Amino acid sequence: MNLQELVSYWLVIKKRLWLIAILAGATIGSILLVAYLSKPQYQADSSFQVTSPLPSDVTLVSEFRSVTSRDELPYTRNNFLAVLQSEWVVGQVIDRLALDTTVEDLLAKAVIEADASSDFIHLSITADDPRLAAAIANTWVELAAQYFGELSAGSLTANKAFIQQELAQNDKDLDAARQSLVTFQMENSIGLVERFLSSQQDLITSAKASRDSALARGETALAAGYDRIIADRERELQGRIQLSAEYGVLKDNFERVSNIHAVLLDKETEADLKINEIQSARYIRVIPAREPSRPLTNLDPRILLVGILASIVVGVVLAFVLEFFEHRAAPTRPTTPSVSEGGRRDERSEALA
Repeated sequence: MNLQELVSYWLVIKKRLWLIAILAGATIGSILLVAYLSKPQYQADSSFQVTSPLPSDVTLVSEFRSVTSRDELPYTRNNFLAVLQSEWVVGQVIDRLALDTTVEDLLAKAVIEADASSDFIHLSITADDPRLAAAIANTWVELAAQYFGELSAGSLTANKAFIQQELAQNDKDLDAARQSLVTFQMENSIGLVERFLSSQQDLITSAKASRDSALARGETALAAGYDRIIADRERELQGRIQLSAEYGVLKDNFERVSNIHAVLLDKETEADLKINEIQSARYIRVIPAREPSRPLTNLDPRILLVGILASIVVGVVLAFVLEFFEHRAAPTRPTTPSVSEGGRRDERSEALA
């Protein structure tokens, strides 16, 4: 492309500069008119921060956890964002505030973005009423946190139900073990077994000492009486020892069932506390939205700039199209270069003659 071609292009554009100016002016006027006639829009911003991961599940056995709380925090935040942007939560916001809109339209009016300088995430809502914009933003975060708590507590609720089933069965086992122990004590007149066995041993030892003393004094009849007492006490002691072993088995079983009962009660309490913690959503800090005092500007400079550039491009294209059709429609002028050149030769010949 040489300079002559550039000059010819400029002449075409200059010739129809009025067309380009009209298109640009019409575009600017249309954008300004639409901005002037549009309803004022207000934007309310609500910010929230997920401060800690969800509590772990309640397990009946110990387990090794290699994942740290810091590793689990991004998963909790991402899961909450997924719930925040779910259509179910948006539908609940529409129902709560009785909004005359659809889920898709409300999602289109919302902007969710993370703060680059902190862990906060911002939810921006645009509406034609400042009070409504703030109400939508605050209700949206509130219902999202509530629903996220219900979803997250689902596994803990299931664990609690299982613990309660085990606890109900353990209550029956504990009652049966207690009843067996009490019945055995009543039927065999066993109270404090260890003290009874110790007293029997003391009686036998005392009877043996008295028997030996009687034998030393030559009182054989008295010694024989002590032998009978000793034999009776030893038989009774053997029976009591056997009963004591049975009693120990029943007592150990009762203590084992009691320990299981205590563990299940602790786990049930732990599940209740964790469910309440999750459902309260205290791990989500919220900065509520305030009612905006000024509307947003309806004139977007970017749209205005794009409109001006587009109108200029369209005007230039139309200028060249019109120029093309104008040259095509113009009549062609006949030219006879051979005759004129021949006439000039004849004139030069006559002059020379």
